[in-house]
Amino acid sequence: MIKFAVKLGLAGAAVYFTKEEGVWKNSDESVKTYNKMKQSVRPYIQEIKTQLPVELPELPERNKISSFAKQSWNAGVLTTFKFISELPQTVRSWSDKGIQKAMQNEDVRNFVNSFSPKSGAEQK
Repeated sequence: MIKFAVKLGLAGAAVYFTKEEGVWKNSDESVKTYNKMKQSVRPYIQEIKTQLPVELPELPERNKISSFAKQSWNAGVLTTFKFISELPQTVRSWSDKGIQKAMQNEDVRNFVNSFSPKSGAEQK
């Protein structure tokens, strides 16, 4: 219970902090907050870079993040609508494959055939 309370407190503090810093306001305030955070983190990044054997890339600029977000959003929308438009054919294909696979089982085939009407010769 204490672990849950700590997690809930951290999540609440994160939401409160981001609200107070302007992340959830208009885009101009968000950009200012991003630049402020970038400037405050830069010295720590430089210190960490000197201690690591690999080279860390620079933090991305705002316009690159915006462009990437737009591209990702558009790609996600296109993929979603493509999936929705192809869904009927995909479901039909999966259904056909499932029926074929099930009919390979002799017990299932006998069960299904037991419902089909028998010819006149078989009824006698």
